[in-house]
Amino acid sequence: MSYINKAIIVAANPFQDYPVAPGRYVRELGDVEFHRRHLDLHGGVFWDIVPMGRRDLPWKHPDINSGYIYISKPIGKVEYWVKIEYIKRWKELNLNEVKEYIPEPRLSYLQHYWDEGKIYYAILIRKIRDLKPERELRDFRLATNNESVRRVQNYAMVVDPGWR
Repeated sequence: MSYINKAIIVAANPFQDYPVAPGRYVRELGDVEFHRRHLDLHGGVFWDIVPMGRRDLPWKHPDINSGYIYISKPIGKVEYWVKIEYIKRWKELNLNEVKEYIPEPRLSYLQHYWDEGKIYYAILIRKIRDLKPERELRDFRLATNNESVRRVQNYAMVVDPGWR
């Protein structure tokens, strides 16, 4: 059996307002540049994704250390590469030990909506780079069947093409 390097593509929407507390909505949760600024200040930054079907399951791809960020509507391009330290459920982490890597709006969300958010996958990102040239989703192949990626609403596991 041959081994393939896998990566994750995460969908981001910097134009959407996200709830972070009752009556408080912000766009920063989907804003890669906001996260890059936090990373530059603290050496790391957390992004998170919702598990498929919102099921409480451990992350099953511990070998993932590379990812791409797809800016969805209206742009529709993969614009960033990220270096990933790990992906775990929030509830598996001691938030006090990793607090410096959690941007304020995401921390607020976790504090107000812990019962929902604790099963989300927390991605600790150590580098964010502009992907030049930007890529189309169809430039990537799904890790499961090697077909071109057509759509990413949350995340997709892909064969890592090695673009940095």
